[in-house]
Amino acid sequence: MSDDTRFDPTDRSQYELARAANIVVPLSPIRKARICGTLALLGALAGPLVATLPPAVREANFAGSPLVTPLGVAAVVLVGAVAAGGAGLALVALQRRLARGPEPSDDEVWTFLALEDALTGVGFVTGGLGVGVGLSLLASGHWGVEALEELRRSGVEPYLPLSTFPITPRLTSAVALTVGLAVLAATVLVDDD
Repeated sequence: MSDDTRFDPTDRSQYELARAANIVVPLSPIRKARICGTLALLGALAGPLVATLPPAVREANFAGSPLVTPLGVAAVVLVGAVAAGGAGLALVALQRRLARGPEPSDDEVWTFLALEDALTGVGFVTGGLGVGVGLSLLASGHWGVEALEELRRSGVEPYLPLSTFPITPRLTSAVALTVGLAVLAATVLVDDD
């Protein structure tokens, strides 16, 4: 191996060295933001999942169209998509700040590392769980009326109407699509800088 292809730690900034040793998820902020954007985009499946429910499930669980029925689980998906999208946009902003400089001071290094870890947690955990669990429950009707009865015996009501807030699967899909595309577009713009 020639000397010019070896890794030289002096080529990296103090921030990069501290980040490499201390960050929880060793992906770049842009890559993390793309994952968050993808999670938010997955939330857009809420509408198609309830729109394609079998007729027997629709008749047993909905008075009108499932797309415009306010559902608690649609709210869970919406919260997950917004959390993932918000964290993704914040990670993009963090990456842009780091790329444009100036080099973070010693105190700022730890603040940026903590911020990146916190945003990763919000995006991956809150966003991923909200979208994943919510979509799974919305899709549970595709397993049939018997599967829904089994869920209800377990204490889970996947199509519980939500009267407090008018969060419908259609609204959830529209917001998740918008937020997810905004995050992915932002990652492309910052990556091109």
